Amino acid sequence: MKRLLIITTNYPPNLSIGTQRILRICKYLDPSQWAVSVLTLKENYHPLPPGRAENGKLSYLDRVTVYRTHKFDLVFFLLNLRHAIRSRLVRGSVKQARPVFRLADSGDSEGAPRPEVAKWQGGWWQNLKDFITEIFQFPDKHVTWLPLAVLKGYRIIKKERVDVIFSSSPSHSLHLISTILKILTGKKLVVDFRDPWARSPWEAAERTLNAFERWKHRRIIAFERWVVSKADQVTLITRQMQQDFIRSYPGLPAEKFKFFSNGYDPESASPPPAGGDQNGAKAGKVTFIHAGSLYKFRDPTPILYAVKNLAERGEIEREKISFQFIGGVTPDLAHVPPLAKELGIADVVRFLPRVSYAKVMEMMAESQALILLQPLTKLQLPGKFFDYLCLGKPIFAVAEKESATEAAVKEGFGVFADYNDVRDVEKGILFLYQHPNYNLDFIREHRKRYDMSKSIETFREILEL
Repeated sequence: MKRLLIITTNYPPNLSIGTQRILRICKYLDPSQWAVSVLTLKENYHPLPPGRAENGKLSYLDRVTVYRTHKFDLVFFLLNLRHAIRSRLVRGSVKQARPVFRLADSGDSEGAPRPEVAKWQGGWWQNLKDFITEIFQFPDKHVTWLPLAVLKGYRIIKKERVDVIFSSSPSHSLHLISTILKILTGKKLVVDFRDPWARSPWEAAERTLNAFERWKHRRIIAFERWVVSKADQVTLITRQMQQDFIRSYPGLPAEKFKFFSNGYDPESASPPPAGGDQNGAKAGKVTFIHAGSLYKFRDPTPILYAVKNLAERGEIEREKISFQFIGGVTPDLAHVPPLAKELGIADVVRFLPRVSYAKVMEMMAESQALILLQPLTKLQLPGKFFDYLCLGKPIFAVAEKESATEAAVKEGFGVFADYNDVRDVEKGILFLYQHPNYNLDFIREHRKRYDMSKSIETFREILEL
């Protein structure tokens, strides 16, 4: 039996979308061939967000050996210190500060930057604090885990006689940990990119803000080149990302870069209704649902304007269509909910608070279309796409043209609209409004190509190369 060590921060109780990829690998990698160990953070680094409850223990994780460590987190230490001082002064008692939940940690923002106010636009004191924070959290907030993770990982590799080290990003600093361990132990290394790093479109606007940002980007380019050159195999979740890495590293063998898609858990897939394959709307209303946070570039404004235009022209009846955005809205998009009221569509478009996973799945099961927002980037396919496949509903993707999202949805899993063309968004809405049962049989039959219980064979082959 061979042994695999997974280095990740995406592990329960972390509820992020990246956790699903790790869990599905642990679940479907043949336990008779591979023994899996996981190195991750202590549970207290993943406080549950408001409205979310921790799922029960997953039985298949009983066969996974889990190791947890703390990290050297200066920012967390200073928060603890500040909280202790204030507690002593104000209440005369000292309580340990808990990690503060941020909307970006809720599991809905795979690889996107934290939803903070624009950099360098506050007062000098705030700018100084931001500058210090970024220095100690470069290239990302989990770099402070590196010393303890390397120490613990080295001991695990020796104790367990690990054959393969595997790290999956974001956070991309996990690849620095795994690469150091590869150098120290000589073990095979597979690095997995769920999002771009050196060429991430999310960060493009920040790279030219000032000399510090330009310096950071040069270092990230160097980090990625170092990781990729040392790794034995590099896995990418879309064909577009695979080709991007091949083009970016012409000096490395193209066969080093492997396509290993995300996938859905077939045990979570909804079967066709017993009474026939229908996608009927309650009270004749067609409901579109977006599940997850709205943040930074994941802005539904084109949808709002499209709904307004369709309603004004009388192409949709207000009482027969509904749009629900379930989850948080970060401060940088705080203008969006009021915009619905300003456009006169607040009766059609609703922004609902975060609910439990079970509740949102129930709500989506009763909807007719599931909204996928993926502006700016062409290389990524949101993890939400695979969760949507479980429900067997048509997906309404509003994304960039010639993107991985467009290619996947146009395989027959829904309707695509150009994020930058409101008229195109109108056409997509109108089509699904008129055809709420679009392609249901095809979706439920052909989603099997993304069945992780089958695609895990690709991963096994990569590990054994």
